[in-house]
Amino acid sequence: MSLAQQRILIIGGSSGMGLASAQQLVRAGADVFIAGRDAARLQAAVQSLGGKAAGIAADCTDPKSLAALMARVGRLDHLVLAAGGTAAWGPFAHTTPEALRRAFDTKLLGYWQSLQAALPILRKDGSVVMLTGAASRVAMNGTAGLAAINGGITQMAQTLARELAPLRVNVISPGLVDTPAYDGMPAEAKAGMFAGAAKSLPVGRVGRSEDIAAAVELLLANTFATGVLLDIDGGARMPL
Repeated sequence: MSLAQQRILIIGGSSGMGLASAQQLVRAGADVFIAGRDAARLQAAVQSLGGKAAGIAADCTDPKSLAALMARVGRLDHLVLAAGGTAAWGPFAHTTPEALRRAFDTKLLGYWQSLQAALPILRKDGSVVMLTGAASRVAMNGTAGLAAINGGITQMAQTLARELAPLRVNVISPGLVDTPAYDGMPAEAKAGMFAGAAKSLPVGRVGRSEDIAAAVELLLANTFATGVLLDIDGGARMPL
């Protein structure tokens, strides 16, 4: 189950949970490639990894960009899909079809196209891990768009676990995790949101990107895990 010297591509690996996963896998001795759309942020991520991972600019919404990415990588043992995409937040009554289409294109369709592009270079008995989100697992006001997209990814992945076997396909559903995705919030509002969430969780805190990275390594390394939907949410889904 060692990942040493195995080739792993993380799409969405330049920040947040994707970058933490890259750090975890570099420590495990894997040969890591990270891909993202922002070249400057990608370069900063590679530097934070001590130059122990290769960074390649790519856009998961663009098939030509994905084809060029896979050509540069050459061959893969594992693929991690961690692209955040554009979120379709807000009340259902005010979420426009255009916002939902943008979110769909940058996440569900992005994951779909990324895996299709990777299949020719992906080891037949390797694995894929897709990151979704708790909105598809817990009913929360204002997250219908997220729920639809992340729920679609979950069902797609579980079908592909059979269709693409012996390739293993698994999903991680993170709960509330402190990532750069929330940096646009006022500091006081962010702190209040996290403090309120922490009080409601059995573990007494919100998630860290490192919590998700540890789960990514587990599912990549465990050759008996496929079709898994793994909630890493601090106990949010536990009944009261």
